[in-house]
Amino acid sequence: MEVKLHMPTNNLKPKVPSEGGPELEDIVEKAERALSNMEDDYEILVSEEVARISKFLQIAKKDPTKAADCIKEIHTVSHNIKGQAATFSYPLLTMAAKSLCHFIQENAAAAERLDLIEVHVNTMRVIISQKIKGNGREEDQGLITALEEAVGKILKKD
Repeated sequence: MEVKLHMPTNNLKPKVPSEGGPELEDIVEKAERALSNMEDDYEILVSEEVARISKFLQIAKKDPTKAADCIKEIHTVSHNIKGQAATFSYPLLTMAAKSLCHFIQENAAAAERLDLIEVHVNTMRVIISQKIKGNGREEDQGLITALEEAVGKILKKD
């Protein structure tokens, strides 16, 4: 067996100047300003996303034949929230969305426990409406712990 090694050409090097350009500190500062400006927009956006989850939850409650599709949509939206929230200083929101995603992924019968999905949605609403950033208070962390414990108990039963 013959092996050939091909070295790719570096087409980027001639396009990037070897001197000049923005300083790293300027790039970081600009990025931080952009994130700060987007923070208010994020609160509106994430509120709309939680409302979408709530809408899918209501459809699943009213029509069990649509529950499986609604659960998939809830998972998708929750997964997006999980990935974004910490960027905008909402780690508790990330944890609530992570707990919801975990519950849906690990529980084939998630449609039978819409009550637990609703508790996650309500927790996310509280975090957003009260603008609980960072680690929050001990009570706020207790909400997340309670969610995770509830998910753990239900998954153990299955």
